[in-house]
Amino acid sequence: MDERARVQLQNVLGKWRASLIDLSGRNRLLNFRHTRIATLKIRSPEAGPLLVELDTGLRFAELPEDETTDEPSEIEIDGRILTQKTTRSALDASLRKLYRDSNQIFNDTGLWTLQLGVSFLKWREPGAEDFSSAPLLLVPVRLDRVGPGLFRLVAEQSEDPVPNPALAVKMSRLGLAWPAPDDMKDLFSTLTAVREIVAERPGWEVTEEVVLATFRSHKEAMYRDLLDHEDQILAHPLVQAIGLGAASGLPDDALDFDPIDPHRIDVLQPPERVPLVLDADSSQRQCVAAALDGRSFIMDGPPGTGKSQTIANMIATLMHEGRSVLFVSEKAAALDVVRNRLDSVGLGAPRPSAPTPRRIGGDSASPARVCQPTRRR
Repeated sequence: MDERARVQLQNVLGKWRASLIDLSGRNRLLNFRHTRIATLKIRSPEAGPLLVELDTGLRFAELPEDETTDEPSEIEIDGRILTQKTTRSALDASLRKLYRDSNQIFNDTGLWTLQLGVSFLKWREPGAEDFSSAPLLLVPVRLDRVGPGLFRLVAEQSEDPVPNPALAVKMSRLGLAWPAPDDMKDLFSTLTAVREIVAERPGWEVTEEVVLATFRSHKEAMYRDLLDHEDQILAHPLVQAIGLGAASGLPDDALDFDPIDPHRIDVLQPPERVPLVLDADSSQRQCVAAALDGRSFIMDGPPGTGKSQTIANMIATLMHEGRSVLFVSEKAAALDVVRNRLDSVGLGAPRPSAPTPRRIGGDSASPARVCQPTRRR
């Protein structure tokens, strides 16, 4: 790829990155605002002790049924979490909503979004009058039911705490030498590094406020990944073909190919030599053959045309060839369907004794539309 094409592809990649991230005031990661039900401000314990206790979990303080004039210190806390809510009904409504929303998002997308926003930066755009508030650290947590209307807050062990990725991008755009993720591994290092950086900014302030809410940060992480690995991404022929089309100058056989004629599939790919684990018609076997040949292609078809069954066959045959397969989907339900297909033929992974309930969806095993090779436009 010549220098002109490289610059053009860099511009395309820049547009892809920009489409992933919202740097406006609508982004909760940059301009957090409390809502009536879906956010909780944690008033006690303070950030440091709270993070320590998350491994074992913390219950929420018992609140009166009705409004009270008692100060928070007069309410029986006993090492439990106290929020801005003053009645049990108000707290219960918020906890139930956070519990439902976080689990629904996980079932739909496979993303865990219930997090503690720990320590906040008060900041503003150049020339702006109003300040915004953004969390510095995102700590994944979950709500466990411990009785009727009772919840315990505990660390979500399957996810790691991360610095706010949107804030890192925004501050870099503003010209600040923002700390690297390795310099923000814990609360103390984060507070120290950020306070030093913003010390010369009038009105900017770092607090140790903690909130419980749902935060979606996966697109910002994708943005950072595309930025940090730009050279590797630009060198990939598939990226070049998508970004530049015919101007990529790739050889004709780099991506273009002619699928096996479905009328000759039994001759060129005898069924006894292809270890299919599920039923497949000729068009589905075309796709399996292309996958075995290492081709990049699009398998297109409306719902109910057997795409999931074909993908399961692809995975099984590639595994038989000793190859590893990464299957990615925007929706967790699509992953579940293929996993269930593989489970049904004995190729599933061992299940835990008490699996988390997951919503199951899928399509039928009717024939998929013929696979189409990717072509440069």
